Amino acid sequence: MYFRKVIIPELNSEKIERNIRLFTLKRHTSLDLKSASTYIAEPNKFFLGYENNTRIDLLRITTPFERLLPKLIVSFNKNNFNEYRLRFQLLSMILIVVLSAGLLMTIYHSIKSKNLESDFFYIFSLNLIFYLLAFVEYKFVTKKIDRIINTRE
Repeated sequence: MYFRKVIIPELNSEKIERNIRLFTLKRHTSLDLKSASTYIAEPNKFFLGYENNTRIDLLRITTPFERLLPKLIVSFNKNNFNEYRLRFQLLSMILIVVLSAGLLMTIYHSIKSKNLESDFFYIFSLNLIFYLLAFVEYKFVTKKIDRIINTRE
């Protein structure tokens, strides 16, 4: 389930593909359950990549200190590298569903009992923190993608 589609204007699709392959460590398994956290930095490698017949998926390589950030997967269609789509990793998506369900249930019980549930602010805070961390990860990912796309190698 993709939540954002980004179109890259007026750039050469072959150049984008070459740069993506240049700055990506290739993996042979899906990135949905893969950890991209490492203490050892690979020079000039920003993403882990998984390629199938139709697309290339990228997962940002992070430090162990960034482990709390939700993971975003960037998908490029192999036929058109002038656009990419963003989605959450499977574990992050499950966490979104659980947090949202908890918030909705708390709101429902508060309306039903006509009294604000005591857990409302706690669950609301967890949702707010998660979305704030997701926004930070989104900014990190888009910054790295822009850096890769605009590299002149």
